[in-house]
Amino acid sequence: MTVLAGLVPVFILMALGVGVRRLGILSGEAANGLNRLVANVALPALLLLKVGTSPLKESLSPVLMTVCCGLVVAVTAVAWLLVKAWKLAPAQQGVLAQAAMRGNLAYVAFPVILGAYGDGGLRVAAVTAATLFPVMNLLSVAALETARGKRESLGRLVLRVLANPLVASSLLGLVLAAAHWKPWGWLGGTLQILADFALPGALLALGAQLRLDAWHGVWRQAAAATALKVAVQPVLALVALRALGLPPLETAVGVLLLAAPTAVASYPVAAELGGDTDLAGACILLTTVAAIPGYAIFSLLLAA
Repeated sequence: MTVLAGLVPVFILMALGVGVRRLGILSGEAANGLNRLVANVALPALLLLKVGTSPLKESLSPVLMTVCCGLVVAVTAVAWLLVKAWKLAPAQQGVLAQAAMRGNLAYVAFPVILGAYGDGGLRVAAVTAATLFPVMNLLSVAALETARGKRESLGRLVLRVLANPLVASSLLGLVLAAAHWKPWGWLGGTLQILADFALPGALLALGAQLRLDAWHGVWRQAAAATALKVAVQPVLALVALRALGLPPLETAVGVLLLAAPTAVASYPVAAELGGDTDLAGACILLTTVAAIPGYAIFSLLLAA
């Protein structure tokens, strides 16, 4: 029941975000501003602090990283075969493939893992996510560009991914951790204040930005992405990580990371690269709703 204990406050804060938006306490413009502040300042600070000061001997698991990244690639391939079999419009193909594998790690999985397993679990999650962020971003852009019949050069694709603040801060954190970084007192204190704001701010922003009418007319595609994202991917992770004999904490972190709903950041990326924004919004909403019972079920499976 440890995961359930961490899950309850996460979805209470998301519900609070929905409530303050509907009551007019937080406008749409303010919610977008809060999201930008969290994504570009607070969450990068959290990742830099948690990854950069983590003892890699305890927090880094090459097997966990490899399995998680491998499953993300595999699910992307399955989703791509599905959209081709269904003969979906090009604008929907890349969106569905992205939604099926790009998880809301920082906004949802991190708070759940922190609540369930404390700072030690969060450090393992942050270090593992340092490889998942660039892989998910790279696959997202590649799927959307391929669907619309364009080919971005590998160099530009890599630069686009590295420019993402979450990717940049994660990779910098790994470099600092390898160098046994100890931040100056004032810097560590500043990063800690921003890190403390990151997760509650992320959850409030996520709740405030959910569109409850987003999935009209695209339910079948959104349901398929939801099944792949919050059911197939984490189930495969649970089976694989237990078969490989990983410790319970690493297994739980891997499953909970891959059980996260579709990332909110997938919406603006889809809009920028010509994707179907109705489907993108529907996938975010439906996977987020499905993640509530999903995390509850996985908490029972992890405890078994």
